[in-house]
Amino acid sequence: MMFFSRPAWVLTAALVLAPAGVTQAADTIDVVGARSVLVQHYRKVAKLYRRFNALPAEDRANLSLHVVGREQPDDKPLHSTGLHLQSQTGAIPLTRAGSDDMVFPLSDALWEENPPLMATLAPDHYIRFIFQIAVSPPQADGFTNAQAQHWLKQMDHCVEDIVGFVFAFLMPDAHKLTLTLAPRSTLTVTEAGQSRTVFDNTATTPAEYTIRPQDYAADATFHSTQPLQQVLIKLPMQIHADMKRKAA
Repeated sequence: MMFFSRPAWVLTAALVLAPAGVTQAADTIDVVGARSVLVQHYRKVAKLYRRFNALPAEDRANLSLHVVGREQPDDKPLHSTGLHLQSQTGAIPLTRAGSDDMVFPLSDALWEENPPLMATLAPDHYIRFIFQIAVSPPQADGFTNAQAQHWLKQMDHCVEDIVGFVFAFLMPDAHKLTLTLAPRSTLTVTEAGQSRTVFDNTATTPAEYTIRPQDYAADATFHSTQPLQQVLIKLPMQIHADMKRKAA
């Protein structure tokens, strides 16, 4: 089943994603020697991506939907679940090593076939997915505050496109961006011709830093000494869904 706050439930229900406990029998197949169980069918998940891609082009320009999962309750990488589509042509992996992003193929052929999603899950385990909106800045090493404010307005418009003006009015606006900085890189901001360090990642691994563009001058420019690895719009509410195996 899915667990949401009320606004989050409305938003995700509008996206028509229901990757929860299924009503079908828990058919099983063998994949590379591991026992897999049914957790969902293709169309239920594809509807989410199709709904996002159907939003007005101007509202989603430079934005992309990411569905990120972890195996719970042990908080293991998504790759550990062996999540895949069991299509007529064979197993199609939906994960890749080193990333928790679900890699979901969109095609008319798979829509027509509607193959099952299978995963290797113990009876008390499940996959928790969260939904993220990533930004592709025109420049890899930075952006202006005007660009950041535009992305946030796009996110608000996407919410309005999905749930309508009334529900969007009741939801908080998007206000923050989460930046993933490369190892040993520095994020600076320049305001009124003066530059200062905002965050210094001295670690040998990537690090996240969240900014609120409204806290900076309108003419602010953000710059990283190395290309930003990721820019995410921090959603104003937590949206998640769980995929579970069918109980015996």
